[in-house]
Order: sequence, then structure tokens, then C-alpha cells
Amino acid sequence: MRFLQGNLSGRFKMIYGLFFLLIISSTVWLSYLSSKGSLEHQVRSTNIALLNLIQQKIEMMLREIDTNTINFIQEPEVAFFLHGQYATDELRFNHFRVLNDRFRSLMFANSNVSSFYLYSLEKKSLLTDTTFSEQSDFYDMSWLDSFNRMKSYQQWLDTRKITEISSGFQNDKNVVTLIRSYPLISNPQFRKGAIVVNVAETTISNLIQDVDTQRAGQTLVVNPQGMIISSQNKKQLFQPLSSIEGAPELEQMGSSGYLTKPTLNGGSYTTFYLTSAYNGWKYVSIVPDPEMNRPLQLIRNFLLAIAVGMFILAIVIVFAVSNYTFRPLELFFRSFTEKKIAGAGDLTYMEQFFKQILSDNESLQKQMNESLPALKWRLIMSLLMGDKANYNRMRPYFGTLGITLHAGQFVVLVIELDRIQEIASPRDVYLFTYAVSNVAEELVAGVCKGVSLELTDGRVAVIMSFEEEGGQGHQLQALQVADLLKDYVKGHFKQTVTIGVGRPHKQWEGIQHSYREALTALKYKLIMGDNTVVSIDDVAGNDHNDNFYRLSGMADSVVGLIRDTDKGKLEARLNHIFGEMIGSNVPPEMIKQMCIQLIMKSIKVISDKGLEVKEFLDPRENIYHRIESCANVDEIKSYLSTFLHHLIARTEQNRAARGSNETIQQIMDYLEQHYMDSDLSLNLLASQFRLSVPYLSKLFKETMEQNFMDWLIELRMEKSKALLLNPSSKIQAIAESVGYNNTQSFIRIFKKYTGQTPGEFRENHKKGEEDKK
Repeated sequence: MRFLQGNLSGRFKMIYGLFFLLIISSTVWLSYLSSKGSLEHQVRSTNIALLNLIQQKIEMMLREIDTNTINFIQEPEVAFFLHGQYATDELRFNHFRVLNDRFRSLMFANSNVSSFYLYSLEKKSLLTDTTFSEQSDFYDMSWLDSFNRMKSYQQWLDTRKITEISSGFQNDKNVVTLIRSYPLISNPQFRKGAIVVNVAETTISNLIQDVDTQRAGQTLVVNPQGMIISSQNKKQLFQPLSSIEGAPELEQMGSSGYLTKPTLNGGSYTTFYLTSAYNGWKYVSIVPDPEMNRPLQLIRNFLLAIAVGMFILAIVIVFAVSNYTFRPLELFFRSFTEKKIAGAGDLTYMEQFFKQILSDNESLQKQMNESLPALKWRLIMSLLMGDKANYNRMRPYFGTLGITLHAGQFVVLVIELDRIQEIASPRDVYLFTYAVSNVAEELVAGVCKGVSLELTDGRVAVIMSFEEEGGQGHQLQALQVADLLKDYVKGHFKQTVTIGVGRPHKQWEGIQHSYREALTALKYKLIMGDNTVVSIDDVAGNDHNDNFYRLSGMADSVVGLIRDTDKGKLEARLNHIFGEMIGSNVPPEMIKQMCIQLIMKSIKVISDKGLEVKEFLDPRENIYHRIESCANVDEIKSYLSTFLHHLIARTEQNRAARGSNETIQQIMDYLEQHYMDSDLSLNLLASQFRLSVPYLSKLFKETMEQNFMDWLIELRMEKSKALLLNPSSKIQAIAESVGYNNTQSFIRIFKKYTGQTPGEFRENHKKGEEDKK
């Protein structure tokens, strides 16, 4: 009876074991065959994607350099150098020093730039960040032929070997070169020069290496003629692509795709390639097929392992089920034989299988926990940037990522570390930012629900959410949190922060609006100073374009005071202008721009009076850098006032050294009697007094300290202002009485001269008289 029981159990185990083996092996084999094609496609797509990533990183770097070059070449000092228009050596020295500072700033801002030069076609000379040289003496002129043949506005040259001379030492290096003509948009016959930027070839190969570490094979950059211009193996530079083992001929490759080529030793290589639309270079990746197919082998082995595991599991289950099923028979036989049959089947394989499942689950859980910060950053950035399509999709993930936000009303704060350039290293900046983010999140938790996020450049964004709408009350709470955070950072970290605060906004869509308002408020750090809290309500609400034109007109009146050397009114006018700027919440950038424009216009007025620029400008001081270095508005105003008073003093000294001129006095008397003649001109005046036009123009300017037309306009405007005081006089009649047949021209010139239209001038004067009464 034991034999019969064992025989039935053995047959049961054998039949079901073979059945499971057939089912599992067939399923795994069919799965492999059905997925092989898609897996091969994914492998190729991955290689193409990696190659495309290399192309994007390299071209992003090249385009950034090109953009910086375009911005640099628009500097006024560049135009002076390329045209060679220097009135004095002092002015040339001053511009060279400014250009050297620009060179260093550009190279500091873009570490990928190895060297660059300005080339003046007219003067046949070059200027670098360290030297000025004639074309015949310059160490690198191999790019000149390409520049002369260049039909477009810019061109990237292939890798070339140059010998740079720095601090007296020669340094051989391989570089790719950008040539951009000046002016930016000009035909070859109208070019005045060029800017030449060199980028070390190792910079490109390092970008390639950063991506190539993710796979086997090698990646090359090839020019349209098939020559290698960048490679991690420097021996391959300047060699044809066909010299590389497994590489196809250039004629076989189109714009993008892949090719497989067998080798003499029985192996094969697959070449992936892309062609850049930006500079025509080809990005080529050559991968041995065994290495490329390794993922397929891993997938196949993995499926085989799964099949074996499933078969073992099936056998274990068969044995377990068999033992359980035949237990009644075992009891029946025992009742007859009174002997116990062998114990149940071994469940070791099933136990190991479940342990592996638990281990894999722990591994997946660990990977998920490690990826949570990146997912959290991505989700919060979507909220700040206003990714409307994702609002409903992202809300279910808040709990998983540890984010709890109310949906009633939102306020965003943007925190920026002050004097970030004084912090020791980027790592220290990151640690400060991380600490500030944690402190901000804890302070917000005491008021409402919120979340913080570290941004770039030492900034932190904080989202505060409220369950119900509260308007002004919620913004006050945000300002209180900002003040607490500012004081905490200063007291515990010995570091200051400036915080911009947006307005409260409803719904999820309001987060992006509050974020933009906080960024706008943060820009006023230059006016408010470090260690401050700036609310958007404190700075918003004005049309800055209107302010610019209005303040520009006021600044022109300052230029008039400089021309008239009126020290008494100058300080009062400056105080009024700066008071208007601050009262109108004019952005800091506009304030600096206005001051630089005012200085330039004043210098031009003084130059027009015959005073040499070098007499009142210190060649060691750069006006742009001086204003940029000012820490606040008061410092800018003090520097501007000192500078303008110095100009007036120099003008008075120059004027005292001059004598009177009888001819000019006669001309003044004539103009006083005939200013209302519409055909009055310098030519008519020269004919009247029998003088040549150039001589009269020079004599008038030297004596009156301004040109004839400006003086005539000023005289007519002053006469018209007196006539406008009569309310019964029509503007058209007034225009004709001071020499303007076209009323619109008179109105336009009057507004430019006074900052007001004739009607506004008359109305403002009338209001002033009524106020006096």
C-alpha cells in the first residue's frame, strides 16, 4: 500500500511539474521574443538620446558664449576701439582700461572662455585682456583668412593649435574659435573689425566625458569634412573619422541616425550620429556591439532567472499541494498498516522566494525615499512657475511628499542671502540656504501651513497657505514671519538676508502671481539696503516708463544749470529729482541709468563749451564702476553732486580766462531784434556779418559756450514763456511770434526744453499765482 501511495504522489508531482515547466518556459520565451525588438529600439534610442544630450550641452555652452559676445560687442568702448576714434591718448588709455575690465568680467562670468581678442580692421591692431598689439606682431592670426572669407555674421572655426603667450611663457593648446564681425549685422565690405573668442578643446571633450561615463564606446565631434575636432583621446585630433576602428565613411552618414559596420576580427560596431544645425558639426558615438547589446543579455539572463525561480516555486507548490492532497490517503493506509509515511515536502525554496520579495521591496522603498526631495522640488517649482495643467494631478502627491497646504489663500516670500560674494565657497552658500530654508519652514508652521524650497544663487522660496481668505491680515502675518526670520538669521548665523513679500492671492493659480510679486519686491534691495523686508505694496503701483520720461525731462533741466553754471539751484534740483525717484518707487536700475545719462550729458555740455575732457576727468576712475559700487541712493546722490559741482567750477575757471568779443556782441544785438524771423539761420547770420559759416560757428561756440541753434532755441523758448503768461494769447500766435510757422514743431520743442507743453506751462503758472493769493 506504501508503494501505491508513493506511486500516485510521484505521478502527480511529475505530471504537474512538467506542466508548469512547459507553461513557464513558453511564457518566458514568448515574452523575450515579443520584447526583444522594443528592447533593441530602446537601446538605440538611449544612445541617440545620450548623443543628443552631448550636442545640447555643447551647443548650449557655445550659444551662451555667442550671446555674451553679442552683449560685449555692443559696449560703446568696443566701437571706439574698432573705429580707432580716439581724440587723445588719455581717452584711448581710459577706454583700454574699461575694455580690460570688461574682458575680465566676461571671462569671470564664463569660465569656458580661454581667451579672446578685439580686432580693428581699420587700424590693423588687436586688444586682449592683457595686451595691445599690432597685427604683424600678434602671436595668433591663423583665423584671419577665415574671417576674410566669412560671408555670415559669425562662424565657429574647427579645432586649431595655437601658442598663447601669457606672462612671458608660451602655452600650446587646441582651441575652437568663434569669430563675430562688427557691426553685428553688416556685409563684408562694411566690416570694421571682429571679436575672436577661443574655447579650449578640452572644455568640449570634458562635456563629452561627463555623459560618456554612462556607457561604453567613445564620442567624437567631426567637422563637415570628416576631420575629428574633439575627442577624449588627443591623438585622434585632426585625423579623419575613417581612421577610427569601426567608424563608417562620412559619405554613408546622413543628418542623423545609426550604422552598423563589421570589422576584420569578426566583431562589429554601431555608430550613432547627429548633425548640428548651428555650426554643421557632426556628433559621432562609436559603440562595440557586445557592449551595446549588454542590456539585452542582462534582460535575457534576468528572464531566465525568473523562469528558473518560477519553476522552482511551482515545484515547491506542487510538492506542498501533493502532500496536503494525499494526506487522507496516508491516514487511510496508516489505519491499515499502522505505519507513518514520510513527512510533508520541503518548503525551503518558497521561503527563500518570499525573503527575496521582501528584500526587493525594501530596496524599492529606499530608492523611493531617496528620490522624494527631487520630486518635492519639482512639484513646488511647478506651483511657483504656474504649471496650470498639473494642479489637479499633483495634489494627490502632497501627502506622499510631506507637503500640507490649505487651498484658501497663498502668500509667497523670497529670501536672499546678502553679500553672497563674501561667503567662502558655493558649498557654504548651499549650507546657509539649506539652514535658512529649514528655519523658515519651522517659523511658518507656527502660523499656518506652508513649505519652503531652496532656489539657486542663495535664494529660498516660502509658500504660506491659509484655510480661509484673510486679505490684509494674512499679509501682516507673512511680514511678521519675515521679520522673525530676518532677526533669527542675523542672531544665530551671523548673516543677513533680504526678504521680498508678495500679496495674498486666492486659489492655486495665485501662487505664481505672489511669487512674481515677491521677486519684484526683492529687486528694491538696492534702494532699501541689506537686512530688510520689502513688501510689494511698498514698491508697486507706478508706471516706470512714464516716470523715466518725466525724470529724464527733469534731468535735462540739471544739464541747463550746468550750462549756466548755476550752483545755487543745482543742489535743490538734485534733491528734488532724487526725492521724486524715491517717492515714485523708481527701480534701482533706472536710478543708476538716469545718473549715468545725466553725467554723460553734462560732460557733453562742458565739452561743447571748449573744455577738454581730460581736464576734469580722473583717468584712474571709471564712472560706471563708481556708480555701480554705491551701496545706496544717498551715496549715488553725493557722488553725482560732487561731480557736477566740479564741472561747474572748471567751467567758471575756463570762462574767467576768456575775454569779451565785439563781433559776438553785435551778433547778439542782431539776434535780439530778429529772433522772430522763421528763416533765421547761421548761413544768414554769416552773410549778414560777412563771415564764413565755419568761422562764425566756432567763434559763437567758444564765446557763448553753446552752438548757435541751441542758443536760438533757448532765446525763443524764454520769449515764448513770457508771452504764455498772457492768457488771451493763442499758442499758434505765440509760435509765429517767436519764429515757428508750424505750431506742432513749437509745442514739441517747448516740451523738450521745459518738460511741459505750452498749455501745461500756462496752467501750472496760473495755479501757482492762485496759490500765492
